[in-house]
Amino acid sequence: MRRYAFFLALLFSTLTADSMADRRNYVWTYQYMTMPKNATELEFYQTTMLSEIDKWEFRFEVEHGLTDYWDLSIYQIFTQTEGESFKWDAVQLRTRYRLGEEGRWFLDPLLYLEYNRKVDLKLPNKLEGKLILAKTVSNFNLAINPLYELFFAPGTKHELGVDGGFSWQFHPSFVAGMESTSRIEFEDGETETSSYFGPTVSFASGNWWYTAGVAFGLTDESDDARIRFLMGVEL
Repeated sequence: MRRYAFFLALLFSTLTADSMADRRNYVWTYQYMTMPKNATELEFYQTTMLSEIDKWEFRFEVEHGLTDYWDLSIYQIFTQTEGESFKWDAVQLRTRYRLGEEGRWFLDPLLYLEYNRKVDLKLPNKLEGKLILAKTVSNFNLAINPLYELFFAPGTKHELGVDGGFSWQFHPSFVAGMESTSRIEFEDGETETSSYFGPTVSFASGNWWYTAGVAFGLTDESDDARIRFLMGVEL
């Protein structure tokens, strides 16, 4: 398992770029940002879910700016469960649309839509919509992402949730903050709630950005903790 993580991190660290078009302050929460027109970025996600049986997820994302307000992404997702083999898990499509220039609204709004299709066709599709609300004042950033997730074909399951974070840019190369993520799952008349809270840090130099966060489980249905690393480079 650790060999995969080291190889993937090494791959991205060897890439170079001239700017950081979609630098993330958070690992679960989205800011008010889309890729500039005709710009393309490659991103890598690694998520570790610590519980009785640990799980890992790896995402490769290519995102491209269609206009200065609208972008499109495609993901290839791989997973591994403790004691099992590394496998290709899903393909995901995502699009974001900004409603104007930053600062136009009290909280700048961005529309987000995502579709996830599992490789195993016996598992359900997922459709997710988010409203990304964010505000930057000087070096301070606040972001709130209310969301709805629909799992379908086969079966039907619904989730409501919210991701949120606040951060401070101490230096152009260093941002730190706190982040939370919560979900309420509805299925067959039953509900299940998971919530997490913890710190995030973001580093950048002239040719890359790297963001890491750890979130500790707050409910009985949550994992003990979740750790996520993101890395991005403009192509």
